[in-house]
Amino acid sequence: MDPRIQELLDEREIRRLLAEYAHGCDRCDEALMASVYAEDSWDDHGLNKATGPEFARIMTQEIIPATCETLSHLLGQSLIELDGDAARAETYYLAVTLSTVDGVPMCNQLGGRYVDRLERVGGRWEVKHRVCMRDWSVSLEVKADSFANSQLTLGRRDAEDAGVKTMRLAHRG
Repeated sequence: MDPRIQELLDEREIRRLLAEYAHGCDRCDEALMASVYAEDSWDDHGLNKATGPEFARIMTQEIIPATCETLSHLLGQSLIELDGDAARAETYYLAVTLSTVDGVPMCNQLGGRYVDRLERVGGRWEVKHRVCMRDWSVSLEVKADSFANSQLTLGRRDAEDAGVKTMRLAHRG
């Protein structure tokens, strides 16, 4: 195969893996989040440092449901460098949460980068080591919700979520 085609395929698979992580995190799907990591991986998310599968458990079972109503990731550009069955990636993200702090609804925004080392294991890319970088953040009190009466379908964190159903994803967590 032309090496340029293989490079395109590898980059596409890595970008898909990053999107699966974000989807799993946003939908509180521990199994999907954990599936992007190598078994012996490490994730450094500041106060939460753990193996990838353990980090997925911490996020979905302890932090997200207890502290925020919603979480949405927007992934930006990725720089991906391939070296055979190893890769390095830096991916920009914007994470937005809606939470209630001391009875006050807050919109929390975090912008930064995921800096990853990845490995291809058994033909599949996995995150081996991740550092979550914070470039900026802001928290704003929510004084009004302009879309509260818009009749838009609400996102859910279970198998009944419209995106989970449409994409035929098995919400496993």
